[in-house]
Amino acid sequence: MKVITESLLRQSFRTKAFKTFNVEEGQILTPSAQQFLNEKSVVVVRTGKGEKASPAPVAAPVEPVSSPQPQPKPKYVSAADGGMFETKPEHMTQLRGNALVMKNDPRIVFRGKLDSFQSAILMEQLRSIELKKRSLSKDLEELLSWAREIMKCDVMEQPLAETMILGLTDPELRDRSHHPKRYFKIGHIMPSVDMGSSLLGLNTLRSSVREIEIAAVAAFMNNVEKQDIIQALNRMSSVIYIMMLKEKAGVYK
Repeated sequence: MKVITESLLRQSFRTKAFKTFNVEEGQILTPSAQQFLNEKSVVVVRTGKGEKASPAPVAAPVEPVSSPQPQPKPKYVSAADGGMFETKPEHMTQLRGNALVMKNDPRIVFRGKLDSFQSAILMEQLRSIELKKRSLSKDLEELLSWAREIMKCDVMEQPLAETMILGLTDPELRDRSHHPKRYFKIGHIMPSVDMGSSLLGLNTLRSSVREIEIAAVAAFMNNVEKQDIIQALNRMSSVIYIMMLKEKAGVYK
């Protein structure tokens, strides 16, 4: 075993406590593993590969626990257990910086769905340009910028700034999405195949946001600092529904 992690040491220590720990040549203790050994006052004995550790004489000086040997700086680190890698394993990807997680980590699943959503927006924007609906293309561009900002804030670990979308505040968005007759002179939309490619495309975006929102809840449910992203996605589905109402009412030219 080349990399010795804290989780491995804790499991071994729970099975049977030990006072010394043998590290062979070529093996690497992660920083968290070294810290664990320090806390348990375990003496690290370094030997050549395949050699057995000789018991230290009683009078022999013990390496100070407070001054562990410097560890090599890893190129990549596992965000789960502190394991170190010189090359990125194929089944892992970067969460942030050089921190790696499994590719099926909930944060990565969320980012993948958000990435696909941005691709779908671009396709709808191309359609709107071909149909010469410039105001629709402009609203789609605003939606795309918002999705990109969410992605950036997640990767950079930054808070998501509050902003108006389509020139509307949160209460205004909610009011328009709930009372279409008051603002657009039409009732609520029941999707059907005969409502045209633009409306069907917008409806696909709306349903995609619902999937992204579920992925965000799975990724950030216990992360208080990420609740702004969940709130933004809830708001985004209302924004797209308002865009559908504007399209059906003939607002987009």
